[in-house]
This record gives sequence, C-alpha cells and structure tokens, in this order.
Amino acid sequence: MAIIAIFANPAGAQRVLGVGDDALVLPRGVFRFRTLGQWTWFNERYGKDTPGRPDGALEPLGIDFTLDTIGVRQFPNLAPLQAGIQQLTGNPTWYASLGNTVVNLRDHVAAFPFVFEAGLSKRFSVGIQIPYVHTQTSAFFNVNTAGTNGNLGFNPGLAVAVATTQNTTMYTQFVTASNQLEASLAACQANPGASPSCPALLQNQASAQSLIANSRAFAGGAVGPVGGPYNARGGVYITSPFVPIVGTDAQLSIEARVAAFKALYSQFLGAGNPITTNGPFASQARLSVRDAQTILTDPNFGIQADPLQSVSRSHVGDIDVGGKFSVFDTFGGSTEARMSPKGLNFRAAVGGIFRIPSGQIESPDNFIDIGTGRGAKAVEGRVFSDLLIGSHFWESFIVRFNKPFSDTQTMRILDKPNEELAPYYRRQSVSRQLGSAFEFETAPRIVVNDFLAVSAWYMYRHKQQDHYSGTFTIPAATTGFADITIDASTLDLETEQTEHRFGGGISFSNLYSFDQGKARVPFEVTYLHWQTMNGSGGNQPKFFTDQIQLRLYARIFGGK
Repeated sequence: MAIIAIFANPAGAQRVLGVGDDALVLPRGVFRFRTLGQWTWFNERYGKDTPGRPDGALEPLGIDFTLDTIGVRQFPNLAPLQAGIQQLTGNPTWYASLGNTVVNLRDHVAAFPFVFEAGLSKRFSVGIQIPYVHTQTSAFFNVNTAGTNGNLGFNPGLAVAVATTQNTTMYTQFVTASNQLEASLAACQANPGASPSCPALLQNQASAQSLIANSRAFAGGAVGPVGGPYNARGGVYITSPFVPIVGTDAQLSIEARVAAFKALYSQFLGAGNPITTNGPFASQARLSVRDAQTILTDPNFGIQADPLQSVSRSHVGDIDVGGKFSVFDTFGGSTEARMSPKGLNFRAAVGGIFRIPSGQIESPDNFIDIGTGRGAKAVEGRVFSDLLIGSHFWESFIVRFNKPFSDTQTMRILDKPNEELAPYYRRQSVSRQLGSAFEFETAPRIVVNDFLAVSAWYMYRHKQQDHYSGTFTIPAATTGFADITIDASTLDLETEQTEHRFGGGISFSNLYSFDQGKARVPFEVTYLHWQTMNGSGGNQPKFFTDQIQLRLYARIFGGK
C-alpha cells in the first residue's frame, strides 16, 4: 500500500467504474492491482430427462445418488447373484437390492483472484490473473432409511467361522443324502430283493432320480465349492459378497426348499436321512452407511473410489494472461472528460487471453468433488463497449468467446449421466474436447455522486457440448459378468449448458478525491451479488454468488 501511495497518479482512471467488466484500457504507465473475494454456493441444478420432472426443472444436486434401490443397474456384477437366487428360490421375478440411498449435496466455491494490469501504451494494456480457489462439497449420505429396504447384506460365510461351518455342513449333508439314495437305487435295480425297501423305491425311482438331480443342483448353487461337480462357479453363499438377509422372502424361500428336500429324503431314507440343516447361513443385517462406504472404497467390490463424504480442495486455479486494446474512445485521453463526462460518449476495446491449465480438475476416483479449474488450455476473445449518457448513467456491453484446446484426461466412462457409481474398470484415459463457451454481459450503472454508483448486472452464457473419444473392451474376467465395450462418447451427454444470471451491486471510489488532491491512495471497492435465474442442459447448477472487489492504482512510468 505504501509503494502504491508513493507512485499513485492514475491519470486514466474514471471517477466511479462500477461492478462488472468495461471497455476502459489503462493508459501508458498506469498500473492497477485488483483482488477480489468471490463466494459461490449451490445445491440445485436444472435437470434434463429426469423421470417425473420436466426438462429444465430444478432438482437436488445429489439426485443421481439418491436411489430407490441399488441393484443390477447400478452394479452389473450383481447379475450372476440375482440369477443364482432366482434359480434357488424358483422365482424368476426376484430382483437383487442392497437397499436405497439418500444423498444431499451442497457445494461451495471460494475464489480469490489476484489481477495485475499495466498500460504499455495509450491504447494497449496487459494483465495476468492468478486465482487461488477453495472448493467444498458438503455431503449427507444415508442408506436403508426405512430400516426394511433391500434384500441383500454382507455374506457372513466369507468371514464368520460358524457361518462357514453351517454352509459346508449343508453341502456335505445334501451330497451324502443324494449319494445314499443313489447307491440304494442302484442296488435295488441290480437286485430287487436286496432290501425290503426296494419294491417301493423301484416303484418311485423316477421321483428318486429327480430328487437326486434337483438336490445336487440346489446344493451346488447354494453352498457348493468352487470347481465342484454340481456348480463349477461355486454356490452363492460360498462365493458371493452378498446373500439374502435373514427373514426376507428369498431366504425364507430357500429355507422352505431345504425343508422340502429334507422331507423328501426322509421318505426314501427314513431315519437314515443325514439332512438336519435348516438352510444356508443368511446375512444378519441390512447395509449401514459404513457398509455402503466399504462397498465404494474396497477394491474387492469393484468400484474402488473415494467415500461419499464431504471433501474440500485448495489450489491455484487456471491462470489467464492477456491484453486489451482500445479501438475507439470519445474521451480522447482527457482526464477531465472522464471525471466529468457530458453528453453522449462511447468507447470500445478488444482483448484476448490465453488460459494456462494450472488448476486441478475433479478426481476420477471421487464422484462428488469440485476441481479448482478445468485443466485445459484455452484462448478467449473479448469485445468491450461502454455507452455513457451525461454524467450519471453509463452501461457496458461485453462479449466473450472461449475456445478450449483438446487434451487427454483420466475419467470414469458412464453409459448415462445419472449412473454415477461407475466401477473401476471404467476408469480410462480418454481424449477430451471441452465445449466452446459464449458469454454476453451487460451492466447498466447510475453514478450517484463522485464516490458512489449503483449497478444492475446480467449475463447470458452458453457452453457447447463437450466431446470425448476412446473405445475400450473389458473382458468378463474383469467385469465379473460379461465382455463389454465402452465408448467414451457417452460422456458427451448433458454437457451442453445455458444460463441466465442476474445481479446488482454498489461501488465506492475515491479517484475523484485523489485527482483533487484530497486522497493519498486511489482505490475502488465494489460489491456484486448475482444468481442464476434460469438454465438448461441437465447439469447446469443454480449459482448464488457474492463478490467484493478492491482496485488500487499507481503510475509506474510516464507523465501525468
């Protein structure tokens, strides 16, 4: 501040600039330092193709993670388990469910850009913007909210000795019973008089043979070992990380079938029936939040991602380097004309920036975090114009067009935008071309006096669709259910965005006082509030932003 005070002499400044951008180009030798704090939060977006909602309707930010049921659609590797349980229960309409989820998200972004600008000539100035960005995602995550959601839980047979023993005992008993009945049937077929029970057994030998085949298939599908003679993949209670919960329809159906097999074997084997089990060991509880986080993070479950919990980032954002050239200015460089404008005045300028991708993008392993930048090089062209009427009203009109360069990023490829829980095998290196963005901004301002101005503010923003490319074939050994081919072009969906922002603010400036010799350090302070009032695209947040900006001026070379 002391250095700026020593060199302060902002001959080219206007008495009250106001909020927003404008066409002012710093004259030769004038230096301006700008810093601002910008605080943005959002917890809703303008949706698209959401069941039960019209396109463009506001919806909670966490809607893609709020699911009525978690099943095969979210975890395709549950498909073999679902098919296995359908076969064991004899119910083809049974569907696997880990329960429901509720996710509430609220995002905050605090940006603190530091902007250094200097006029190199009468018409040309250069500048650099270095932002420091802090992002915060606040998450509330809950599962099985009613306490009765879902029909699957963790398989205790994989970790609890008593459960393992019960399952292996069931298999042994079923195999023993089927072997005994098979041996008795073979003996009676070879010698019908070998036993008093042979006539009855031979009379019902078709039923006996069916019982042997069906019970072996049932035992193999439920509790058979991997590579076993009756189910090479192994029974679901032996291999699956999830099994039916105690007391649920599926578990009761399986236990009922065990009881039926036990009764049938008793008819043939009598007191020698070895089957005493009531069924395989069920899961004892529905999934908790901790269990759900384990499924997300443990590599054994295939997703291998960060937990769904609050997360923050702090890092430098994308840096802009550019310049601005004055095309037309009716003030003609006159300080007096700027400080006390009269009649109708107009000025125009053009500019451009090159964006350095110094910010961090979202992590492919975190489904809800916010990056501090887009991570892509870009160029941006800008056109500025100011219309001034008298000494109390002026309005700026700004047009910007941003064109990112293509790059390569590691991302999880989603088939649909709302299927966020992508397994780890979908984490691939893809070619990315972010969509170009067009912005139109205007800020009408009323200068109240030599120190204060009030402003309205509006911006229209449209970003074109992103484009991703890359095709990948994933074998069944990796997916756990089948060979699949994934195409990165599905990431294009719902990346086009349109937004209308409205706001207003107030400005205080002592530049006129400084020019009169009544202030030592020339500065301006502005406050702007804006929010998104309308949007579309499916992934366009509804922003609420407050911004405070400080501008300091100094002359670093040249005369007044």
